[in-house]
Amino acid sequence: MSEALQSEHLWETLKQVIDPEIFENIVDLGLVYGVDVLADDQVRVTMTLTTPHCPMGPEIIENVQKVIKAEGATAVDVNIVWEPMWTPEMMTPELKAQLGIGEEEPELKIELPPPPPPVKKKKGLLARIFG
Repeated sequence: MSEALQSEHLWETLKQVIDPEIFENIVDLGLVYGVDVLADDQVRVTMTLTTPHCPMGPEIIENVQKVIKAEGATAVDVNIVWEPMWTPEMMTPELKAQLGIGEEEPELKIELPPPPPPVKKKKGLLARIFG
């Protein structure tokens, strides 16, 4: 196994792969679940996509293979899984903060002016006579 083909290094390398719809890297998005270096410098990447019908899936898979092969892998197997299903919670805290996801919304405190005093009704003739 060459030095470039170490799981930790390949995780960093995969940050070069950008999801073309979200414009963020697939590692920080939480799409990559595992990177395993196998015999003969083969690499298996276990990952998911944001949705099963992601139109950019083939492009993302192709880019994963390209960047890993550029590091010296003889073959790259991209294993797409749907369990666990991706959610925005899988993003790194930094990316969530950057995108404004997960932050508690500040409680809005609006002070309303006091209601106006009740309007005095004019008394009619009978009310004036009988009280």
